[in-house]
Amino acid sequence: TQPTLYRERHGWCPYSERVWLTLEYGNVNYDTVRIDNTGGGRPSYYSGQTPQMRWPDGSIQGESMDLVYELDQRYDLGLQSDNDAVRKAVDEFRNIFPRARPSSRAAYLFQYNGDPLSRSTFEQTLRGVNDLLGKTDGNFFCGDDFTAADIAWAPFLERYRY
Repeated sequence: TQPTLYRERHGWCPYSERVWLTLEYGNVNYDTVRIDNTGGGRPSYYSGQTPQMRWPDGSIQGESMDLVYELDQRYDLGLQSDNDAVRKAVDEFRNIFPRARPSSRAAYLFQYNGDPLSRSTFEQTLRGVNDLLGKTDGNFFCGDDFTAADIAWAPFLERYRY
């Protein structure tokens, strides 16, 4: 049997995208169940948030980065999830991105009340990301290798381009 990813159905959730990206990067065979997080159509058997993974042994696990780390370990994906520098780059995410309502389609662009973040906050965030990238000589967050840190950041930076 193979793992089953429970993710939101439209591809809007950056947390689900982290896990989805990891599975695709690692060429892991998996099943997908798309969950409607907008209030309708959620299967009666499903509870909790997305993403979640049902592992082949039947256990269920959530929290996107925990799933990324577990996938890396189980399938030997080479994402260096046990490397302290990689973990630190992932942890920096919480310090650099503004604490705001994580809108699925425009992640971290809005305050909790729905108002947009200020331009200065947006620019400050981009400066923080640029500074973090500048700490290494490579093209990725932790140097020359694509790691779990890049998986953590990619879905959010992708949404910042709009």
